[in-house]
Amino acid sequence: MPEDGPDGELYALLHLSPEATDEEIRRAYRQWAQVYHPDKHKTPQMQGIATESFQKIREAYEILSDEKKRKIYDLYGMEGINSGMELGPKLNTLDEVLKGLEKLKQQRQEQVMKERMHHSGSLVFDIALAEKRLMLRGMTSTTEVQTHLSKKNVLALGGNIVLREQLGGGALSAVLRHQISADSNVEAVVMVGLRSLISIQTSRRLSSRSTGGIGFSLSLRDGSMNLTNIWTRQLSETTEGNIHLMIGTNPALSTGLRRQTQRNLSSGELKVGMGTYSLMAQYGHEFSSHSRGQITGRIGSNAVEVEIGGERTISHHSALAMSCTISIHGISYKFSFSRGGQKFVVPILLTPVVTPVIATGALMLPASAYFLLKTYLLKPYFSRRKQKKQREQRRLSAAQALKIPDATHKKIY
Repeated sequence: MPEDGPDGELYALLHLSPEATDEEIRRAYRQWAQVYHPDKHKTPQMQGIATESFQKIREAYEILSDEKKRKIYDLYGMEGINSGMELGPKLNTLDEVLKGLEKLKQQRQEQVMKERMHHSGSLVFDIALAEKRLMLRGMTSTTEVQTHLSKKNVLALGGNIVLREQLGGGALSAVLRHQISADSNVEAVVMVGLRSLISIQTSRRLSSRSTGGIGFSLSLRDGSMNLTNIWTRQLSETTEGNIHLMIGTNPALSTGLRRQTQRNLSSGELKVGMGTYSLMAQYGHEFSSHSRGQITGRIGSNAVEVEIGGERTISHHSALAMSCTISIHGISYKFSFSRGGQKFVVPILLTPVVTPVIATGALMLPASAYFLLKTYLLKPYFSRRKQKKQREQRRLSAAQALKIPDATHKKIY
């Protein structure tokens, strides 16, 4: 046992050293329990003080007189005791308890690091099916690292690279966010490369249901300026509306609605600019905790398309997604794999010509493939894994039931 642990308060309560024997702990408890017993004090004030001290003495003894709890306390202090793992039904030996606490400590450290610094990125390959072979048309890579400088300041550094045919370019960006108060924040952005600009924007909660924001940006290439205003209103418990106004080189006005329930998400947006317009509607449904589907329709001055897709969670941090898009520009598939903050996307242009037969086949093929995959591969796999866990749990429960109860706890009378 180590000479000194992270927390020596319990030993101090009993006036003991960490090397005290079990007999010394019992003797110290008897002594101080008699001193602080509430019945030995007459005045209400002294009884209150004695009761609190007596409770602390008894809790200290209950931990230090138990071999497992004392070992955990010596190594991890009260944090290890309060984790509750030492009393878990699946942790029977001291080694199992210590391994479990060490794993918990490591998970907490990883969570702290994740909260302080977060990395995200995506890699997109643009592929076209031409002359019965796949052809790479371009590639886009983006990445961002976000770190908390303090409780109120967040710094995000990012970059992107775009390659298309024989042309390419990139951009670097830095974003500093400052939380002015619980109701307002400000954000400053500097970007150089394909788009070189400086912008600053701020938002503030106007009421319990309304939020407003204003932003200003200056292009470093041509000196053009843009002013934006955003208003958001919570219309009901599930519905939110917003208005976005942009004044500058490309003035536009957009308004949208968003409604989210336990399993459904629907949204719509209408945007009108100088000689342009667009209308978007989207609906998503969560079939289970592992799978969800989505359909999106867009119509405007330069786009008419429908996109149908779905996503399947394959682990705690990973997901697979696929969608089919039918538009005036052709029919395409998009496959994506995401894990943590990273995303890998492969869009494939099947054909630039849209016909009813090709469109029907393009929509039916992914749905049929997923149905067969789920029926004959995914369901049997998850079913076997669940049955294996259940058999292992029954085995552990049976083994635990055959064990002789631990009689090492001793009571002081």
